Amino acid sequence: MNRPLFLKVVLVICLACLPCTGRVSASAPVRNGGGDPPASGSDAPDSDAKRFVQILVNGRTLTGPNSSAQQIGGRTLIPIVSVARALGDVVNAVPAARTISVKRQTGIAADFDARLGQVRENGSLVLTISNTAEIVFSPNVNELMLPAEIAAALLDVAVRYDADKNTVLISRGLVETISTQSTGGRRPFEIYQADYEYSLDRYLSASLQNLSLKLAGRLGDGRFTFLSNSTAASLRNFSPFQTGTFNLERPNGQRFSAGDFGTGTDLQFLSAAIRGGSASIPVGKMMVTGFGGRSFSGVFLPIVDPLLQPQSPSQPQPQQKQINRFHFDTNVFGVLAASDSAANGRGSNPFGFSTGAMHFDGPQRSGDLVSGSLNYNKARFQLQGEFGFGKFAGLRPDNSPFSGSGAAVDLSGTFQLTDQIAVQGRYTNIGENFLSPQSGLREPVVLKAASISWSPKKWISTSFNASTANRPGVTGQESKYITAAISITPRPRLPQFYLTHTESRTSQTGSASFTMLTVSKEFSRLRTFVNASRIKSLGPAVMNAQVGANYSINDANSLEFSQGIATTGALNGQFDWQTSSLWNGRLNFSAGAGYNYDKISRFSTFERVSASVKLPRQTVLQVNYLQTSTGPTLLVNVRGTLFRKRSNTAFLDSPVAEMNSYGKVSGRVYQDVDLNGRFDPGIDKPQAEVKVQVDGNRYVMSDENGMYSIDDIPTGDHRVYLDLLSVRADLTFLDAETKNVNLQSGRASVSDFRLVRTGRISGRVWLDANENGKLDEGETLLVDVRVVTASGRDTLTDNDGYFSIGDLPPGDHVVLIDEKTLPEKTMAELKPVAIRTLPGLETADIRLPVTMIPAEVKRFGTRAAK
Repeated sequence: MNRPLFLKVVLVICLACLPCTGRVSASAPVRNGGGDPPASGSDAPDSDAKRFVQILVNGRTLTGPNSSAQQIGGRTLIPIVSVARALGDVVNAVPAARTISVKRQTGIAADFDARLGQVRENGSLVLTISNTAEIVFSPNVNELMLPAEIAAALLDVAVRYDADKNTVLISRGLVETISTQSTGGRRPFEIYQADYEYSLDRYLSASLQNLSLKLAGRLGDGRFTFLSNSTAASLRNFSPFQTGTFNLERPNGQRFSAGDFGTGTDLQFLSAAIRGGSASIPVGKMMVTGFGGRSFSGVFLPIVDPLLQPQSPSQPQPQQKQINRFHFDTNVFGVLAASDSAANGRGSNPFGFSTGAMHFDGPQRSGDLVSGSLNYNKARFQLQGEFGFGKFAGLRPDNSPFSGSGAAVDLSGTFQLTDQIAVQGRYTNIGENFLSPQSGLREPVVLKAASISWSPKKWISTSFNASTANRPGVTGQESKYITAAISITPRPRLPQFYLTHTESRTSQTGSASFTMLTVSKEFSRLRTFVNASRIKSLGPAVMNAQVGANYSINDANSLEFSQGIATTGALNGQFDWQTSSLWNGRLNFSAGAGYNYDKISRFSTFERVSASVKLPRQTVLQVNYLQTSTGPTLLVNVRGTLFRKRSNTAFLDSPVAEMNSYGKVSGRVYQDVDLNGRFDPGIDKPQAEVKVQVDGNRYVMSDENGMYSIDDIPTGDHRVYLDLLSVRADLTFLDAETKNVNLQSGRASVSDFRLVRTGRISGRVWLDANENGKLDEGETLLVDVRVVTASGRDTLTDNDGYFSIGDLPPGDHVVLIDEKTLPEKTMAELKPVAIRTLPGLETADIRLPVTMIPAEVKRFGTRAAK
């Protein structure tokens, strides 16, 4: 490093360590436009503080520089380049254009354009994001941090934060857990969910369409998923199954895959995108995987659109549109074994290892290689090392022929010195003679990188990164990067600051520097930000500044604008309005306009309109229209559900080993009019909107046919009953009101609830003077006498001595008089009386006579004479 460059680096480090106040964003926006304001109170600084979080990619700990996620203001930021490489994807970023593209192992290409705030997959729009102006594109792309929602769409991964372990879990593939249900036993094959997504992109002179189908269900005792994707430029040339992947997981740990998938998930040097099959079988504490199929060497084959072919030799030759498709031309076979350990996310042992071998044979290269890795994962220290060696023949990446041996090694580690200081390092050496089945997947490189992160307070953090890379066997192609950054996140309502400076030197472009400062401030409804950057590469330094704000009018409407200016005289600005209050909240709509100006293309404008509509069956329709100086662009995307069983949703997060340990309770709630003990259509009456409960914590409402079904209940004994408050007051149970059921795996327990009309009893209470049990003329009718049933129902007699008790279930009821409410010196003539009630009928003319208490007779004895 020359002396001026060294002095600049020292100056940046000193600036990074100076005490500052304010609050910063990370290398990505803290919030989307219109986000909620930060919480107030003493706990707010902790929630908004910047934290470094460990990352697990497909069960393996990500180590080395730029291997930690960040938590800022409740958002998770992902080191996109490190995660993509761990997944075996090829990444290409253009900081000047603020774009990043990814070629996944499956061959699907995705890209993110921060200027437009869009993520596209095979040219189709999959995600639209606002407030992307704050994302920092450093010249060192390894430092690029993207919000989790953008990273998930760009890499097609699931991102989940485990708060208990302070770990970000990243996995690729459709994760579905499906239950089984059928009365009398399971079927051998069932589909529980079928989703689709279709997009049509129409440009000025071209169009592109994409269709994806997702199925999830059960095959035997296992869970399967199927994903199909296809892309075409014309409807007639459209095939719904251009690529597809079928995965099957069994409760015993076995996994099978067929179609298009990636190999070497535990060994990066054995990774390749192939079309074929694989099987993973647990053997003791090891997982052994064998795979085979054909891969594409990296060469596209042009496919001519048949709709543009001339119909006859006399017709003029049109311009033929070529559609690039992957050509599977390389045979690939291999086997690998991985241990159960905490290092790969499958066990408790901190040590883990993997080993494997692969053979490939293609038109441009062939080889046999072996690879092994050793991992160590503890709370303060993580280490990962992998080595590969093989014999190869074919063309090197520079197209020179080669035949011989080659080696590759990759070492990375993270050491948490204290709770505030973390040190990371990485060394990678992929020899010029080390070949892989796919060109461009693992290019020859010697990489050395190190970083240190220091967070003396929860609201301040600094980092320093240095790396050097060169191509082995080639002189004059060395790249060096040094980056220092400081982030300050003070209390809510105070400004946020983020400052980063990068010094770089490459053999091709010489020395360069990049400085970025971001300042943002949040008010009750207004959020403002300022970005300033200085870029020095070839030619004079260029400075850019951008100021913007987002104002929340209310919970459903917001306005956003930004204005940028550069020392070159270039100007740009935009204004957007967003609302989510239309059509009862089912329609989200945004519209905006902007302009660009520079000395070459002069002044140009653009307008855009976006709408998202929620339709039935979990269907979402999204339409985007963009009008620029180059012409209009129309993007249409619709995704939804073709089929979904109710039992599907509860099993999305269930382990495969437990997916067969569930049953179902179903039945009917009805009024048994003819009292024959079964439901007779046209006679008996179904009861809708009745709440059926299981164990007091699960319930459903019966439908218009009286039917109910509660899925996804663990096997064993359960109580099923009705909520009496949801039953009509004039109906009651004919059978027991609680059903005790024993659920078996994969079977449904049918429990009907029969209801009948309640019965009624009525009668009279009077003073039976002659004690003949009859109400004779002149006898006194008793008022306000309490009549009680043994079940606790009661009433008072009226002025004529009448009483009436309703809502009694059919059967025998004991009726008695509360003698405390009788006149003095009277008593009930009859003891408790048993009365039978019938459904919907009244048992009347019940006589409860009252008599006088007989006078006490005293007898006096004679005194005997002495």
